[in-house]
Amino acid sequence: MSSRIIPVKYAGLLLGLLCAGALTAPAAENPGAALTVPVPASRLFPKIAVPATALVVVDLAKDTIAGQVAACGLQGIVNRTSPEKIYVLNTSCVDNRGGWDNPPAAGKQVQMGRVWLREIFSALPARELQTDPRQENPGFLALVADYKSYIKGLIIYDPALEEATIEAATTIAGQTDGIIVSPGLAKQLKAFGFPVIQDLRGKFKNNMACLDWLKANYFATANHQVAFTWSHMTTDKKTSWGGANKDYVVANRLFTFFLNIQNDTERKYYTNIINEYSPGTPILGWTDELKADRMFAEMGYFMVAMIAVENLTVMSSFPSVTGRQPAPVALPVHSNDTFVACFVPDGDNLEHSLVYEPHTILRSTNFDAVPATWIINPIIPDLAPPIFQWWQRHLGSQEFGAMLGDGSPGTDRFTGYAFYCDLLRHYLDQTGIRSMKQMVDAEAVSFRVQPYFINSGYAGDDWRGVGPYEYHMDNGSFHIGTVNIRDQDVNRALAAAPANQPLFLSIFCGTGSRDVSTAIKLLETKLKSRNDGRNYHFLRSMDLAATYRQWLGLPVQ
Repeated sequence: MSSRIIPVKYAGLLLGLLCAGALTAPAAENPGAALTVPVPASRLFPKIAVPATALVVVDLAKDTIAGQVAACGLQGIVNRTSPEKIYVLNTSCVDNRGGWDNPPAAGKQVQMGRVWLREIFSALPARELQTDPRQENPGFLALVADYKSYIKGLIIYDPALEEATIEAATTIAGQTDGIIVSPGLAKQLKAFGFPVIQDLRGKFKNNMACLDWLKANYFATANHQVAFTWSHMTTDKKTSWGGANKDYVVANRLFTFFLNIQNDTERKYYTNIINEYSPGTPILGWTDELKADRMFAEMGYFMVAMIAVENLTVMSSFPSVTGRQPAPVALPVHSNDTFVACFVPDGDNLEHSLVYEPHTILRSTNFDAVPATWIINPIIPDLAPPIFQWWQRHLGSQEFGAMLGDGSPGTDRFTGYAFYCDLLRHYLDQTGIRSMKQMVDAEAVSFRVQPYFINSGYAGDDWRGVGPYEYHMDNGSFHIGTVNIRDQDVNRALAAAPANQPLFLSIFCGTGSRDVSTAIKLLETKLKSRNDGRNYHFLRSMDLAATYRQWLGLPVQ
């Protein structure tokens, strides 16, 4: 140990840990080692019990948002019990900003429906519904004609209180097998003679009144494994986040609602419903990042973003799988070495794990040219097993990193915090993932979870930021802060690096909604051409951790 140069700011911490035996003690004797608390199956993410044996494909590109919402709700009713699953294409979401050939623009959404038919479902029998382009909502009407026996009635939402009543209608649909319709769609379906289960028009003065009524009538009979909330659920294609998640919510009989988180009164009203769930319960859907993350963390919950993800009732009907990754590799260390681990963030959002990142992997000519770590949500071996297996086949020299939620329950809400950590540990074990990203409370989460590598904080400029030299060991976990890929940020980090000793950098390289692989390749070229006397090595996050351990004279494994 005396032959290694330890950064002065960490020397005392590391010495204290070593003297206490914290870095070398067996896990069973170490109070900070990973806990193996079993997570009950009733608190995992819900799946579809009836596996898919065939697909009925319907293209919703010509449908309005109202038609797409109704179609995806019907998809959930059918896919809950039918082995021949409805599989939708081309749903719309204004938050789908994945046109990475050009700057994001209308019409540049990433659509993975056809891709997954080719990549992972080619062995399943599939038939495509014929639609009549002369009709309004041709895809939805084709589904109704084929599946009218599944429809028990109509739930009509209120266009004057659209966001709240569409979510209310979605909750009711899951429990009644009714379909979610606008007044216009209800007229379009009049010839079918469906009864009206609920007509929500004019029933509520505001979002809170709608939630109160919905809670009183439909909460007790809903599935409480996860919570759900959704916003921007308008029927205007210029503003709507769309209905792609309706199948999963309806099929699993979840309780979904809308409150305006930007309004102080409505933001405080979230406690009236969220506190009804067990501490630590994941909240699926999406609302606002900074306000929601902090609010739910303080309440003892966390959010899993689920935006523009189609066909989860098909994906989650496949048996859950496990994963493996190769062992970490430690590189030789010299005083003029700079070790760079690039990571692709935001995979906690299922839109990134299941849409943007696979899109980039398939299209970028530079994918796998440089080792990197791709953040994914580790729940996808349960919710989308075929895609997780696809990821495994395409990994190459890359690495998975796990991120369960953008936020996490605060440590002062210990029951929620403990459940979050134990759920995360469960999924790290299931996926074989060694590296993880944690936005806030990284020290506390790492203490209980004990990953091999943890990327702490946020490389941006808000309150979650952690500096690039904030690295140290904590029992078995290597912690490191991040720096942005922007030239000025990387140059500033390199200029401030301690002299005559190796430098370890973790670089936030942007999301898979752009050609991030090419950005990483460009960074490698720039750094290796600096001729500044330093040797630059690009490696995966777990290899960065292994190399740091080796430099300290600690066991790599």
